[in-house]
Amino acid sequence: MSKYQKEAAPVIVKHKHCVICSTPIPMSKDFCSEACEGENRRLSRRRKFTFIATLAMFPVLLILLTLFRR
Repeated sequence: MSKYQKEAAPVIVKHKHCVICSTPIPMSKDFCSEACEGENRRLSRRRKFTFIATLAMFPVLLILLTLFRR
């Protein structure tokens, strides 16, 4: 018999992580707290606004470049 015993592997409970703060949470939840859920909503609105503003800038830029081409 070996003088070194094999250690038992640690048991990790199934979980996922909060999108905002990376805290381990149960599989049934999406966020660890109301604060993280609110932060996610705020970031989502900001991403949507930035995307729409970027899409609106392209036609405006195209029109301006077409008008000042001459």
